[in-house]
Amino acid sequence: MKTYQFESVIKENGIIILPNEISKLSNHRVKLILVDLEAFRASPPQVFSEITGQYAALDEEDLDITEIYRQREISHERGIVFA
Repeated sequence: MKTYQFESVIKENGIIILPNEISKLSNHRVKLILVDLEAFRASPPQVFSEITGQYAALDEEDLDITEIYRQREISHERGIVFA
């Protein structure tokens, strides 16, 4: 199984134009998954503003990393990372 990724535009009559390199797949059974890219065309600054806004809206206390390391020094407990 091989995968191919490309962008195309659906014409008004519903036809999707495929790149020439896909012609080698003629008579092959394929599965198409369409992703409407128009929904993802937001400007990078707008996306960044939305992400930082969502982060700022979190109602959680910040972690005190100094205290976390101090507790580790006292307990000497660390979980196994690789088994």
